[in-house]
Amino acid sequence: MNWIHNHPTRKRDIGKVELKRRMQNGEDRKEDMDRLSELPDLVLLHLMKFMNMKHAVQTCVLSTRWRELWKCLTNLAFNSSDFTNLAHFSKFVSWVLSNRDASISLHSVDLRRKGCIEHDLLDRIMEYAVSHDVQQLTIEVNLNVKLGFKLYPCIFSCESLKFLKLSIWAVPWMTELPNSLQLPALTSLHLEHVTFTANDSDCAEPFSSCHMLNTLVLDRCNLHHNTKFLCISNSNLSSLTIGNTIQEATFKIVLSTPNLRSLSVMRDPIHQLSTCNLSVLEQVNIDVEAYFHTHFEKTHLALITLLQLLADYVKILILSSSTLKILNVLSTPGSMITQIPCFVQLKSVKLIMKPSSNISDEGVSRIVDYLLQKSPGAKVDIINCLE
Repeated sequence: MNWIHNHPTRKRDIGKVELKRRMQNGEDRKEDMDRLSELPDLVLLHLMKFMNMKHAVQTCVLSTRWRELWKCLTNLAFNSSDFTNLAHFSKFVSWVLSNRDASISLHSVDLRRKGCIEHDLLDRIMEYAVSHDVQQLTIEVNLNVKLGFKLYPCIFSCESLKFLKLSIWAVPWMTELPNSLQLPALTSLHLEHVTFTANDSDCAEPFSSCHMLNTLVLDRCNLHHNTKFLCISNSNLSSLTIGNTIQEATFKIVLSTPNLRSLSVMRDPIHQLSTCNLSVLEQVNIDVEAYFHTHFEKTHLALITLLQLLADYVKILILSSSTLKILNVLSTPGSMITQIPCFVQLKSVKLIMKPSSNISDEGVSRIVDYLLQKSPGAKVDIINCLE
């Protein structure tokens, strides 16, 4: 398949001076290209890493020096936005996988597609990545799936994988993960739009076998209908981000993470959080909001409960302007919820203010006084940022 676009030449009347100038420019460009071609393969491949995949493949027409070079790329980035339609994108991905040098291991594969991807193509990409010892894998796609659909299973037992991001919007069913992830080298995991399942109990515990896991991000993840708890059990985990869920019923998240140093809670803090040991926790970042009037009371209570849970450990507290709006309601004299905790080890509070926050300086001052009424020694920094 030809991925090189040829443009027809046009005859023009060119004066002698202009012709000489163009010939000189052509010679200069040729000299620059020859100079570039003299660089070692490793240098050229490094430069090609910053090109989109389509352009990287098209370098094969530059000269015989470049003809086979793209086949040695160890970073494959496929983005459907580089193509006029999705059919061409799918054909291009298949063509690259068929023609790349199969003897060379992969460092990273990045797949981003607007619109639904075919199941067979997604499976082929993941199978190719695993069989070539991929270290970093990013998948951001949409899927039309049937009940019980599962991803290519070997991706969850890949021994070479160090970084994994799965953001799979599956309609009408969310993609189920296996009960346990067997990824011994994995250090960073980002999951969106997936469902956790349990074995014989009502508790899902998928991360306990990822012994090298350092960073975990969960966003819009749900539990299988027979599962009631999500246990994040990992002795190495140091950074955890928890987003909201599209599941109406709340579920309990149990943290067994003795080395957790950073915790971020985003959007809607309606989960019931339980911890057993957060002795090394340093930083907490809270960026939540109440989306509907019916959620106001639940969000207020959940936010206070979260602050009370973390009050004995947190040293640096970062609050977004949307979080401050909730605290603004709680700080008013008529509020029924006034039990703000004492932050025993708190040293710094950072308030992230956006232009749309619409909170006056007086309001911010009242919120700070309310928040730190039992922790007056903490330093307060107000950070104004763009949207």
